[in-house]
Parts: sequence; structure tokens; C-alpha cells
Amino acid sequence: MEKQPVRAVRKKHHDRTLKISAVPAYFLLACLLVALYYLFLLLSPFFAPLLFAAVLATAFHPLYRTICKYLTSETISSLIVCVLVTLLIVIPFIVLLFLLAGEAVNMYLFLQHKLSPDFLDPFLKWQQNGAIFEWIKRFFPDFDPASLNIAGQITSLAKNLSTFLISQTEAFVTGIVGFFVYFLIMLFTMFYFLKDGNIIVQKIMALSPLPEIYEKQLFQRLKAMTNATLYGTFFTAIVQGFLGGIGFALVGIEEPVLWGAIMAFFALVPYVGTAFVWFPAFVILLFTGSVGSAIFLLLWGIFLVGAIDNFLRPYLIGSSTNTYSLLTFLCVIGGISLWGSLGILLGPLVLTLLIAISEIYENEYRPLLKELDHGGV
Repeated sequence: MEKQPVRAVRKKHHDRTLKISAVPAYFLLACLLVALYYLFLLLSPFFAPLLFAAVLATAFHPLYRTICKYLTSETISSLIVCVLVTLLIVIPFIVLLFLLAGEAVNMYLFLQHKLSPDFLDPFLKWQQNGAIFEWIKRFFPDFDPASLNIAGQITSLAKNLSTFLISQTEAFVTGIVGFFVYFLIMLFTMFYFLKDGNIIVQKIMALSPLPEIYEKQLFQRLKAMTNATLYGTFFTAIVQGFLGGIGFALVGIEEPVLWGAIMAFFALVPYVGTAFVWFPAFVILLFTGSVGSAIFLLLWGIFLVGAIDNFLRPYLIGSSTNTYSLLTFLCVIGGISLWGSLGILLGPLVLTLLIAISEIYENEYRPLLKELDHGGV
């Protein structure tokens, strides 16, 4: 029987030693994954306030650094920023929710007790010289608009909307205690994110297997897109909804806060935007004889509410950051369908992470991709 060469025996022994020495590393990695999994289970009930705290801490970090330059105390600076966020954002948001709840109840009562197909007949029946279908009679005399049952469809849609609004209002009122608990958790977490945010980021970067240059690029991209989404998208939508609600109140439309909130949501829709709400209101005012109010609302919607999107958004996000308006809107809708109200933030963050990782991939493998492309040609 031939003996194996000494070099081959040593190589096998070396390989076996490497495999044995790797056992502690694999065991440690497995323990780390198990610990992270159970930590996720422990923190998952508080994921929403933690996420909002991280987003707000990122958005207000420049203000925090500015205050630190004057006070030289990170603790006091973080406390001041948390108080400002509470006074300028959280309290107005809570007041808005209560106003929306009240107007949602009023809208529900109106639609349930007053709105019926007969209520809309003066506007929708051309046989009675209704305003909307009178011109149809001239050009299409054989067409019968009544066969469309538009009044019934509008009534059904409006009642479904009112039922949805009142259910959301009840959910908000019954969950008010939990909301304040989540608010305290968010505020407390935001305080530490502001004060120790750099340390947390450094710890994450130390555990990440990515090269440091890509880690910095990823965090910078996430920060830039978070600010762009928060300021350029959501803040602009809030301002448009606020101005739209004022316009509705000036022309005498009831529940202006509710319609302003709806307008703020549709402000996220690319190309259509707030006109989806105020333009039908303009048409209704015009056909019901309120010509002056209709013209005022039209001018208000075009030159004030609509112009905000063209001037405020570029000013807030600058020209160097692309927010991908259509994709952002789709991610917001998809996020809401998957995670509820939390999806308003999670959807754009997932998009931001995908864009950042795709850019890193492109930078890392650009020579190989070009080589494959030329080779394919």
C-alpha cells in the first residue's frame, strides 16, 4: 500500500483544522441570528413609533447639530428638538385628527339622513331642465341619462365613504390611549436617536459585511431620500391640503378640514394632484349658480394650491435629489395596503433602499456589466 505524500497529508490536516476552527464562528453567528430574531419579536409591537422616531430624528438632525453648537450639551439639545417637534408637529397633528373626527361624523350624518337620489334630481335630470344634462339633450336627443342611474351610484358611493369615515373615527377614538403610549415611546426613542445616532450608525456599519465606502453611500442615500420624501413630498402635500381647505372654507363648502385632508392625500398623485378634489367642487359650484365662488375656487386651485407643488417642492429637496414621484406614490399606496398607515413611511423607505442598493451594485459591477454587454454584441 502506497503512502500518501507528506505534503498531501499536511494539506488534509490543515483543511480539517480550518473546518474545526470555523465551528465557533458559525456557532457565534447562529447565536447572533437567534438573538436578533427574538429581539425583533420583542420590539415588533413598537415598530411604528420606532420607525417614526428614526424618520423624525433624521429629518431634524441638522437642527439638533445647530443647537449643539450654541449649547454644547447634546442632552439639552436633543430635549429642545423633541419639545419643538411636539409643539410644531405632534400637537397640531392631534388637533387635526380631532377636527377630522368631528367633520367625519358630520359628513356621515349628512349622507345618511339627507342624501338620496331625489336630492340630486334637480342637477342630474335633464327632463326637468337640470344643469348638467341639458346640453346632452341638444346634441344626443335619443340618449336617456336617467338610464345610467348616476344619482343612485353617487348616493351609494357617498354612503360607503361615510361608513368608512365613521369606522375610522371610532377606531381613532377607541385607540386614543394606545396612541399616547406610542407617542411617548416615539418621543423617548427620538431623544436617544438624536443624541446617540452617530454611535448607533457606527455600530451598524461595524457589523455590516459591506465595504465602508458603500456603507457610507447607503446611509447618505437613505438620509437624503428620507428628507426628500418627508419634506418634498409629504410636507408639500400637507401645505397643499391646508391651502385647499382654506379655499373650500372661503367659498362656503362644509367640512373644509376633511376635504383639505383628502386633498393632501391626492397631492401625492403625480400629474393629477389636488385638482382631483377642487376641480369637481368648481364644476358643482358653477352648475349650481355660484359663479363667483366657482371662479374664485378655480383661480385659488390653479395659482395657489397647484403652484405650491412647482415652487415649494424644488426648494425643499433641491435639484440634486430625484424623488421618483410616480414610484413614490405607488409605494405609498402599496405600503398602506400591506402595513396600514405605517406603509406611508415604509413604502418610500423600501423604494429608497432598493435604489441605493441598485446604485451600489451598478458601481461595483459596472466594468463587468460593460464587458458582458460588449461581449453580447
